[in-house]
Amino acid sequence: MRSNKPVNMDIDQLRGWASIMDKAMIVSLVATLLAVSALGITTFLSFRYSGAVRAHEQSALDRYRGLESQAAEHEREASAAREKLATLEREIATAQGRTATLEQEVTAARERAAAFEQAAREATERAARLPRESAPAPETSRNPLFDAAEIRRRLADLGKLVRDATTRAPEAVEEPQPQKATEAHPPAPAEPAPPPPSPFVASLQRYAGTKAALFLLGQISDAPAIGATISADLGQAGWLPETWTWGGVAGIFGVVVLVRDGSDPATHEAAAALVDALGAAGFSASKGDWPANWGRFRGTLNGPQTPSPTDAAIRIVVGEKARKAP
Repeated sequence: MRSNKPVNMDIDQLRGWASIMDKAMIVSLVATLLAVSALGITTFLSFRYSGAVRAHEQSALDRYRGLESQAAEHEREASAAREKLATLEREIATAQGRTATLEQEVTAARERAAAFEQAAREATERAARLPRESAPAPETSRNPLFDAAEIRRRLADLGKLVRDATTRAPEAVEEPQPQKATEAHPPAPAEPAPPPPSPFVASLQRYAGTKAALFLLGQISDAPAIGATISADLGQAGWLPETWTWGGVAGIFGVVVLVRDGSDPATHEAAAALVDALGAAGFSASKGDWPANWGRFRGTLNGPQTPSPTDAAIRIVVGEKARKAP
């Protein structure tokens, strides 16, 4: 049975209990400090770990983006290489056709040369069989039908033409038409040689087959005439130009030559040569960069539907004051 009698405690017992409570409080305070320290350390380590994870994820994302851009760059280079290969195949096929035509013409020229030699031998034999005692022809008589020196000279010229045709680059060879033995009139004068190409055309012929898109600002009055001149000269140089009228755009001065991002060095070299040729021809030409995606543009384009205006790797924009001031 529990006693209900009050317990009497002296001062020593109270001091003992107070000491025990102080020690318990100190222990609880130390435990609290340890718990707070553990929580702080855990929070610090968590922040450090999350920062390291974010840095690792950002690094992996950057590497992925770099690989993606490199893959796109390689794809553009492969596309440009395929286009260049197709152009080279077309040029090779054209050269083979010209070579076959040249071989046929050389064969025909050799056959004509053999016919000339046979005719010359027969004429020489007939002239040798003439009687030496024959009286001299009167002054009013006709000229002889055969001239041995003239025939030998023409044979030598024809042989030189044949030798030049066998060693010259594939070009159309024009052979002189043989004169008949009974022809009394002198040969007709040869046709004059075609005039040499202009410096603009001559400087760009080495880049034949290059595609170019001409953008003519619609609000410029002289842009169509300038575009027609540039397109005609590029066509003579063997380029493949196409023209569009660009409406809804202003603020472009001179003739600006633009190159698609990621084009091969040959395209950049052709664009630089075009800028130099335009400058030498009296145009205010400069080379620039397209400020956005190559397939996007402001305003509207009026021109052919095929090919697309974004197919060509070189873009020529004709703006205000395209010609240099005199």
